[in-house]
Amino acid sequence: MNLKLKLLLIIILISRFDIVAQRNLYFDYNKVDSKVVLDTINTIKYSNPNKAISLSFEALEFYLNKGPSTVSSSIYNILGEVYLKKDLPVLALSYFTDAILEFELTPKSQRLDQNVNMPPWILINLGNIYFNQGQILKSIEKYSLAEDNFGLVDEVVVRDRGLATTYNNKALVYIEMGKFKDALDFLNMALSIRSKNDKISDIAHSYKSLCELYFKWNLPKKALQFERKVDSLFQFMQNHPEYLLEKSDWTSSMDYDILKSYVGNCFEYKGDYYLAIEDYENAVLSFASAESYYEKWPFQLIKMLNNKTIALLGQRQYKSAIQTNNQVIGLAKENDLSKELERALQIKIQILDKGKNYSNFTNKVDSLVNLLEDRYSSQISQLLSGIEIKNEIFLGQRKNEEQESFTQKIIFISIIIILILGFLTAYFISRKVYIEKQVVIANQNQKLATSDLEHKKRELAMLSTNIVQENELMSSILKDLRYYVSLLKTPKDQKLFVPLINSLNRSLNDKRKDDNYADQFSAAYPGFLEYLARTYAELSTSDLKLCTFLRMNLNTKEIADIMGLSVRSVESRRYRLRKKINLNKEQDLVSFLIKLNY
Repeated sequence: MNLKLKLLLIIILISRFDIVAQRNLYFDYNKVDSKVVLDTINTIKYSNPNKAISLSFEALEFYLNKGPSTVSSSIYNILGEVYLKKDLPVLALSYFTDAILEFELTPKSQRLDQNVNMPPWILINLGNIYFNQGQILKSIEKYSLAEDNFGLVDEVVVRDRGLATTYNNKALVYIEMGKFKDALDFLNMALSIRSKNDKISDIAHSYKSLCELYFKWNLPKKALQFERKVDSLFQFMQNHPEYLLEKSDWTSSMDYDILKSYVGNCFEYKGDYYLAIEDYENAVLSFASAESYYEKWPFQLIKMLNNKTIALLGQRQYKSAIQTNNQVIGLAKENDLSKELERALQIKIQILDKGKNYSNFTNKVDSLVNLLEDRYSSQISQLLSGIEIKNEIFLGQRKNEEQESFTQKIIFISIIIILILGFLTAYFISRKVYIEKQVVIANQNQKLATSDLEHKKRELAMLSTNIVQENELMSSILKDLRYYVSLLKTPKDQKLFVPLINSLNRSLNDKRKDDNYADQFSAAYPGFLEYLARTYAELSTSDLKLCTFLRMNLNTKEIADIMGLSVRSVESRRYRLRKKINLNKEQDLVSFLIKLNY
């Protein structure tokens, strides 16, 4: 009995995500049609994003075991859309990439449109990522590629809906660039297509986009005409509920809520317009009107309330501004929207400053500083969590596959893991957290400097851990690949994998030669290496490198993995290092380096 309990505990520790999913399954996936699953996730993805994420991973565990399919590709796409709304573009891009790979692995006979080369809706989402990141040319490139693929779709309604969406998104890009005439041309193209299909919510979408265009074009009278058109379509739908009863797909079942949000969008655009011309009174009234239409759309509501707070601040209604600001902070925390929470805290500082309320000023600055520090760690944590769940799903999928397909699947999984790790490494190196923005206060300079140093130490710890894990993982992949290649029947088949094995070997050796660690260490612990070199002239470059790893409190095995040495070799180097710095037997080497006063 004790042995069984121990085995069960080990299984739970190894497969904790799978166990949770099995205990609390939302669907009986063997009985429920995949369309019902996708419709359910699509319905809640913006109103309850955290539940949509949980349900998506649960569904992936079932569908990935059945092999590549359009269903699993759609689920990956939904995850990307949710994380894009959460302003986590790296994680969103990861899932959109997974969606495209899943699509490419799906046999053409199982695809809805066999003529399509790449999934056009996913291409639109990739364009949205680049657009949100300010990479205008790349976004236009993706939208154009989506347009080409929508042209290959057989079903007329789907093709027209996709083309209209593509033209509408291109128009938004040109609005952002200030090319309003070009934007108008694309919006009219989208409206022309949507008018033929006579779908109310799609036509309203074009009207609300035209409303946004004319407000930004400083043509408010034209904008108000389209605001009234959107509202009239909403009133029509309110007065004709039978229109909704005739529909069955998830988009149509949400038509009422979607159209209601479009009315709110128009009021929000009007508020933004008044805010830009500093007509704060009308801005507040417009934002207040928009609020009642956003009850099921937390992403839009939080963004709009932040703008409303700025308008209230412009009116010097400090009490109302504080109340609205507190509402935003609560909603942003509840929905895990760190970017809007950061913006809300910055607005809070402005309110306290203009209201001359300095009693809470320092606390709010501290909160903003902590939030900016935590935001980077939070995104890394969510990225690692997502990769961990995906790896577990792939491992479960591999165990259930037939023996003859093992080699092909292992190669596929290895490539995916290498791509993810390469992308993650680039993200770690390129991502910097600068706590500057509007928190330039004289009496906080020392605190900000200390915060930056602590961040570098955490980044260094993360980098060292990543090096160890990456080397171990790549070694494990190489070992598994060699084993499965050995299972191939003929030397000719085995020889096909020699270039891949050599490539992995070179990649592993290159990672061990990487010297970025020394630069990161010097940034986190300035003066440490210089002091050792100056005080102990006998220390070699290898000795100094070993000192950095010991200062980071890495164990012997981790150091061996990073330096590409055996554990025995590292122990010998530690012994020689003790002699060079004249430590007696009672003194601990690691403690000495950590407590070193330099």
